[in-house]
Amino acid sequence: MAEDELIKKHTKAAYKALKNPETNWKHKLKEILLEIAIIVFAVTVSIWFHNWSERLKDRKEEKEFFTSLKKDLLDDKKEMTADKLAFTQVLHGIYYFQKIGSGQALNNDSLNHYQWCFFGSAQINPRVSRYEALKGSGRLDIVENTELLKNITDLYQKNFPLIALKNQRFNALRENYVTPFVEDHLQMNVKGEGTNWQEILRMPKMRLLLFQEGEITDNIKAYGQGIDKINEIIKQIDEELE
Repeated sequence: MAEDELIKKHTKAAYKALKNPETNWKHKLKEILLEIAIIVFAVTVSIWFHNWSERLKDRKEEKEFFTSLKKDLLDDKKEMTADKLAFTQVLHGIYYFQKIGSGQALNNDSLNHYQWCFFGSAQINPRVSRYEALKGSGRLDIVENTELLKNITDLYQKNFPLIALKNQRFNALRENYVTPFVEDHLQMNVKGEGTNWQEILRMPKMRLLLFQEGEITDNIKAYGQGIDKINEIIKQIDEELE
């Protein structure tokens, strides 16, 4: 490197001045201090330039990360909003079926509208690869805004895992109890229509299962918190990219 050659050159000059028998010690000291000053200046400039170059590189990488992360988050938000809406519709169905279990007459139109709520599962698959790659490389510190970095970290390490956990519990209840109970007790006519829904909905075990499924209010809340966090992060990213 150029600075290495410069340091070697002036180190040799300082040594030569020290060993020069034709000059007194005051002159030697003056020349040595001059050479040392040149070396210190060269090293300082070299360090400053290196840091400046690295900072430019970090800012470029940070901008690229923000731009890509925003796209990921917008896609995640779209899917999470749809999932939250689906959970809200399931909750409405649960509330309706709880009323049937309490004695209200079953309406066929409402049954057709809500019976899908007894089947299926919930999944969240956030786009985490970009965040995990930066984290794995130990480069999260390129995000200079500490509040923004905290929000990003919270989203990936707290919000997303919490939603996944809530979904896992919901799926376990649905797959292990609710759906099998319906399948075991539902009677079908030749058209493939259930004929004893009202009877099933008034069975004590089904009423208990519906009560437990009502806990998906926690899922809806977790999704809402995740969406709010994404909105906050996107707002901060936009401010950083201005």
